[in-house]
Amino acid sequence: MALRVVCVLSVFALSSAERLIGSAFKLPVSEVTNHENSNVAFMEPKPPAVLKVRLHESTVLVCQAASQNGPAPLITWLKNGKPMQRKNNNERVGEPTQAEVVVVASTTRSTLHLDCLTMAEATSNYTCLADNTVMRVQTVTQLVLLPGTEGWRHDLARSGCPFVRNRRERKQILAVVVRHPRIVMWSPSSLQLQGQAARLLCRTTGSPPPKVTWQLHYGELNKTGQIALITDDARHTISRNRDLVMRDLDFYEDMGVYVCTAENAFGIAHAEAFLYPLEPTSS
Repeated sequence: MALRVVCVLSVFALSSAERLIGSAFKLPVSEVTNHENSNVAFMEPKPPAVLKVRLHESTVLVCQAASQNGPAPLITWLKNGKPMQRKNNNERVGEPTQAEVVVVASTTRSTLHLDCLTMAEATSNYTCLADNTVMRVQTVTQLVLLPGTEGWRHDLARSGCPFVRNRRERKQILAVVVRHPRIVMWSPSSLQLQGQAARLLCRTTGSPPPKVTWQLHYGELNKTGQIALITDDARHTISRNRDLVMRDLDFYEDMGVYVCTAENAFGIAHAEAFLYPLEPTSS
C-alpha cells in the first residue's frame, strides 16, 4: 500500500511541478551542471501593471517566480523603489552546504498585503523583485485611485478598515488587522537531484509571531494517506526564519507534499509545496 501511494503521488507531483515550472522554462535536466544556464522568470499569478483601488480598502498583490539551474528565488517587495518588508523575510539562513545552491527548478510565491490604503499608498508603485543571487527580474504595479472615491466611506464589515480620521486611529486599526498569521512567501514546487539539499520557504507575519510547523503528507491532502511531523534531525533543519532545509534527498523518503502551518492566538494559515527528488542523469 505504501509503495502504491508513493507511485501515485510521484506521477501527480512531477506532472504538477512540470506544469508549474514548464510555463516559464524548457530546459533538459541533463543541462543542470552549473550556473551558466541559470534563469529566473515570472509566471502566473503575476501582479497587474495597473490596479484600480479605493481609499481605505485593502488589497493583495500576488507574485510568483520560477528559477532553473540556480538557487530558489527570493522575492522582495518595493514601494516606490524602496524595500518594504522586514529583513528576515528575504534572507537565506542556515544553508548547510554549497550543494544547496543549485537546484534543478523551483517556484517561489509571495503576497503583499496592503491594508487600509492611505492616499499615499493608493497612488504608489509596487515592485515585485525576484532574485536567485545569479539573476534578478522585476515587475511593477501602479496603484490608481478610482475617480470619486477620495472621500469614500464604507462600513467595517466590508473590509475591516473603517474611515480613518488620523494616523493614530489608523495605527490602532492596523494593529488589529495584522495580528492574524499570514504566510507571505513560500515554495509551491521544487525539483532537486537526489543526494543533494533543498530549501522550502515559509516566511510569515503576525502578532504575536506565529508558531510554524512542517508536515510531510504522503497521498492526497484531506484524504487517506500518511502524515509525518517534521522536526530537526540529522537530515532536516527548520531555520530561524522557519524555512525547511533538507539534506541528502531520497526519492522514497522525501518526495511528497509539504505543508507549512503558521498559527497564533488569532488564527491559522497554511501553504503547500511539492518536492520531487530527481535521479541524477549519467554524463
